[in-house]
Amino acid sequence: MNNPSGGAPTDLPLLKGIIFDLDGTLSESAPAIARALAATWRDLGRTEPTLEATRAMIGDGPALLVQRARAASGLLDDAAAVKSETRQFLDNYALEGPGGDPFPGALDVLAALAGMGLKLSVCTNKPQIAAERLLDGLGFSQYLEGVVGGDSVRAQKPDPAHANAALALLGDIPADAAILVGDGPQDIASGEAAGLQVIVAAYGYGGVAETRPDLPVISAIGALPALLQRIRVLPA
Repeated sequence: MNNPSGGAPTDLPLLKGIIFDLDGTLSESAPAIARALAATWRDLGRTEPTLEATRAMIGDGPALLVQRARAASGLLDDAAAVKSETRQFLDNYALEGPGGDPFPGALDVLAALAGMGLKLSVCTNKPQIAAERLLDGLGFSQYLEGVVGGDSVRAQKPDPAHANAALALLGDIPADAAILVGDGPQDIASGEAAGLQVIVAAYGYGGVAETRPDLPVISAIGALPALLQRIRVLPA
């Protein structure tokens, strides 16, 4: 995206849609995920991962979360064990209610953007059922055209097919009329490969703001509307 701090670029169409990541962008899910992972490790007689360690493992779906946690615990790669422990983790995560809390201001931001006529969707590597439960429980679903979970596409983020599936939920909106907002490198890679503009949620878990200083950044979800006003022409 050009001109992240100046006026709206004149060579871009009217912004019509926004795709959001979920964990680390709309929802502070790390504590619930960490509790579920700790419970799983405790059940297996292992030292429980800390919240900070778990934060660094989030973003690529539950199987990779478990795989990374196993590696951090010094365990050998074992596909059957990962599959079994992922099921156990998801069972524990389901006990965490919705599985997260909204970042402050997130609900108001979605309401404001939807009220402007923008179409909104979510693209997450979280499993579809868990994502729907979280979005419904936090009140986000009422403002969304839908969500594309990591297990409902042939290839999840960072593959562009995932971002394209979330874009398709918005209707007949071209990629250059939409923006993807996410905190992880997988979000940015998927969005850019799909031809979307991207905004980095620097308050999330991915650390992209440090590795991609060329991209526009928000330090809180509440800062998104003001940034959009600066970099894009919005509906009246």
